[in-house]
Amino acid sequence: MIHIVEALRSRRLGALLAVALIGTLAACGPPPEPQPDVDTLRASFIAQIESIDLVAGLETDGDEVRFVRPDGSGEDVEWRVRVDSFEVESGAGEGAQVLGRVRSAWSANGRPITVQQGPAGLVTDMPQWVLDAGLAAGECWALWDGEAKAWGWT
Repeated sequence: MIHIVEALRSRRLGALLAVALIGTLAACGPPPEPQPDVDTLRASFIAQIESIDLVAGLETDGDEVRFVRPDGSGEDVEWRVRVDSFEVESGAGEGAQVLGRVRSAWSANGRPITVQQGPAGLVTDMPQWVLDAGLAAGECWALWDGEAKAWGWT
């Protein structure tokens, strides 16, 4: 008889714990949706670098990103990106796009990547694989995709 009472108490305690856990999880709700802010822009910028083919060993330290990628000859090049600022701007009016701007300085094996105004526009010695990823030294832009809840790099 004592074993039956202990088993009932044990089941009741387990049921109470299960109800309490379900109630706690329901109160927490789903995680918040990503928002177009500096934190998501920063995370997206880093993820965009990491998504580039052959990028390896990506590390961040504050507003500095370091990684390795082979050059055209197959030699590893040590890249450093120092981010000067992350900014988010909303356009005026309903349906206006939200823009993210990243200002940064890039270097390869300690040699700064340059961006200069030339007669036909900006001139840079940034490799094409960085430009193809929608990134650039100096200033690059991202657009917030409200449906995807993510930054798109242009």
